[in-house]
Amino acid sequence: MSDAVMPTMQTDSGTDLGTAFARVENASLHLVLLPTESCNFRCIYCYEEFRHTRMEPWVVRGVKRLLSRRAAGLESLTLSWFGGEPLLARDLIEDLMMHVGGLARENPGLRVSADATTNGYLLTPTVAERLVELGVSRYQISFDGPRDWHDRKRVLAGGRGTFDRIWGNLLELRRLERDFTITIRVHVDRENVGVVPRFIHDCAEAFRSDSRFELFIRGLARLGGMNDASQPVFERAEGDAVLEELRSFARSLGLRTMPFPPADPVCYAARANSYVVRADGRLNKCTVALEHPDNQVGRINEDGTVDVDSEKLGVWMRGLGSSDPAELKCPMKGLADPPERSRGEAAVALTVTPATR
Repeated sequence: MSDAVMPTMQTDSGTDLGTAFARVENASLHLVLLPTESCNFRCIYCYEEFRHTRMEPWVVRGVKRLLSRRAAGLESLTLSWFGGEPLLARDLIEDLMMHVGGLARENPGLRVSADATTNGYLLTPTVAERLVELGVSRYQISFDGPRDWHDRKRVLAGGRGTFDRIWGNLLELRRLERDFTITIRVHVDRENVGVVPRFIHDCAEAFRSDSRFELFIRGLARLGGMNDASQPVFERAEGDAVLEELRSFARSLGLRTMPFPPADPVCYAARANSYVVRADGRLNKCTVALEHPDNQVGRINEDGTVDVDSEKLGVWMRGLGSSDPAELKCPMKGLADPPERSRGEAAVALTVTPATR
């Protein structure tokens, strides 16, 4: 794809990856940053293992130095905050965003954007106003239907429900006089499909007059969690029809909806310019199956340089050469499961955004 670009990185053999992919531009960079891999939720379908807490200080320094080295040669920089729950390490987000803000002022030609995938529990108006001020302007927050259904699946680590706190935060965010986008991701499965229209109606009553809010109606997926086998997901053909009907219903009520499949058919993990920076400094390509050995393509160093396994990276980027739609849509497909698979290590598909959880 013409917009598939990559950062200047050194492989483990010391060669510039830009040489191996000479036709790929080098003017954009997308980093998915995990400031913590801990979470205050224990959603029943979660695939993460919470192995690492706060991003190591040396990793933060490495990210800053990488960005400082690259800024003058970039036209666009996108930071996606992910976790765990990224707002548990909000101070690190603020620190790095202030650093990036300084780089943007020093380099007027650099376009910076930032988004966050958050469960919304800590996204109070005060927190949101500060983050939006620093440039984090897009948020994705998931629900599993109205309160009685949501609180069966998206619970705190201690087991209590989370709906009222998240919904209350969203209602309060309407008061902010700031430009931001809240994507309300609605998980649909065989069990809750009958009550999702009720939740969509509630969303319409609350948010249809505010263009900053939109719905992303998506089927629940098995992404490698230890409870995958018990999740009542739709079969693809059946689910597609049901989901489109729900999207049409939402639009009929005056809500904005995100399209699915997305207009851009290339997964971020297939792009040459997109990397996941783990809290311990490892580099991944995909935010699912984080511990899969093929999904660990290198490390960031404290001095801002990066060591990358060019052979592994080539597998993720194979679609750029083949132009195979399947390889571009989900480069994780086709990778073998590791010999001893644990929770979170399944070779699964991720075809939407880093915010898929």
